[in-house]
Amino acid sequence: MRRVGLRAGRYAFLTGAWLLAAILAGCGAGSAQPSVPPPASGAAISAAKPASSAAGSSQAAAALGQADWDSVLVKAKQEGKVSVLINPPAGVYQPLYDAFQKKYGIATELVAFGGSADLVPRLKAERDAGQYSWDAAVHAPSTLFAGAKPLKALDPLKPALMLPEVLDDSKWFHGFDAGWYDSDKSLAYSFVGYVFWGTYINRQLLPESQLSRVDQLWDPQWKGKIAIQDPRVASAGSAATADWLVAKGEDKLRAMFQNQQLVITQDKRQLAQWVVQGQYPIAVGLSESQMSEFKANGLPIDQVQPLTDSDRGAAVFSSASGSVGLINRAPHPNAARVFINWLLTPEGQQLYSQLSGFNSRRLDVPVVSPQQTPDPARDYVNVETEQAFPNYAKAINIAKEVLK
Repeated sequence: MRRVGLRAGRYAFLTGAWLLAAILAGCGAGSAQPSVPPPASGAAISAAKPASSAAGSSQAAAALGQADWDSVLVKAKQEGKVSVLINPPAGVYQPLYDAFQKKYGIATELVAFGGSADLVPRLKAERDAGQYSWDAAVHAPSTLFAGAKPLKALDPLKPALMLPEVLDDSKWFHGFDAGWYDSDKSLAYSFVGYVFWGTYINRQLLPESQLSRVDQLWDPQWKGKIAIQDPRVASAGSAATADWLVAKGEDKLRAMFQNQQLVITQDKRQLAQWVVQGQYPIAVGLSESQMSEFKANGLPIDQVQPLTDSDRGAAVFSSASGSVGLINRAPHPNAARVFINWLLTPEGQQLYSQLSGFNSRRLDVPVVSPQQTPDPARDYVNVETEQAFPNYAKAINIAKEVLK
């Protein structure tokens, strides 16, 4: 299992960020990127060139890149639409796609689906019938590398990235390439990075004096009082239980499933309502984006707080649903390129962060959730990368076995 060490840096919430890079994803060291001097030979070569020649080469390269971008943009507008598979709730993210449409005049077609269990049958049936309807997917990384990748439905993403501000290492936490979650480092790119707290408590009902540590969740007094997003499928609930598997061991995970009478739902909104309204005071796998929607609608949610235990098993480094992939044989390939490039710019990332409640890996995008700020002295398990995914899959299989 890969673990993530976080050190202080200028990325506030990530002074050190898989989500479901335990689900959910993981990164490395501090956010400030060191300035690495070129080798002596390169410096000598640069110095030997007249300044005007170097400047002219740079300007020519920039002009060529701009010409390529302009050409793609013209073709994208001719295609007129981009079709994107997204994570629910769709209403939360609609303003992001509206902003893209307004900026470029390219319509967006969106379909929300829950995860690989929903995506794979649909995508396979369409492709078996010779239908290629989708251009891109914005979802959890596991949905891309465990769902779309085995269907050979993804194209390498990096060749589609054109804007210098997107590829600039200095603008991303731990550099641009730290966002790859698939083993090939080419198909599933995570632009979100934050601490995913697995358990939330309604503190109006359960003060910290009664419940302050992860290990207390196994206490019999909480039997029947813990609601969870279905851990038998890819979800934030299975991300949290994968963390328990790694941190506490298989016997403890099985005991939780067998003894605590977990109340299971696949409905993110229902889980959020349950804990906000106090029907169940403990929620595992709570959706931050759903809570953001409640807050935007004026609902009182401040009483619901994460169980911020310093013990392992309380939190993982996560990318949540914040990763992007390029669907192959896309009907609108140029529109897909324009959309993905824009999504990874500061403008696109700031909008995504504001709507979802997830912090961006971009260092030039404001932090939106201080609660997701990691302790720079603490290591976080990352269970969302493809390399770490076996533990995530094992936790799901245990849940399927025990929770009939």
